[in-house]
Amino acid sequence: MRARLLARGEAAGARAVAAAVARIGDAAREGAAGLRGVGVESDESSVTISGRGLWRRRIEDARVRWLGAER
Repeated sequence: MRARLLARGEAAGARAVAAAVARIGDAAREGAAGLRGVGVESDESSVTISGRGLWRRRIEDARVRWLGAER
């Protein structure tokens, strides 16, 4: 019984993580749509935002400052 309960909890947690990653990925894609050279990739557990000179652009360009910001 305990094993089934743990399995259900892990499955629920995995679904919650997948939903959160999907939301974050969608928001990142939407935000990066207007930025040339910025790519967004996501999988089941992570979102990667990449682009040449992205860190420097984050400092200089207000449109990029949302990257890494907590909401």
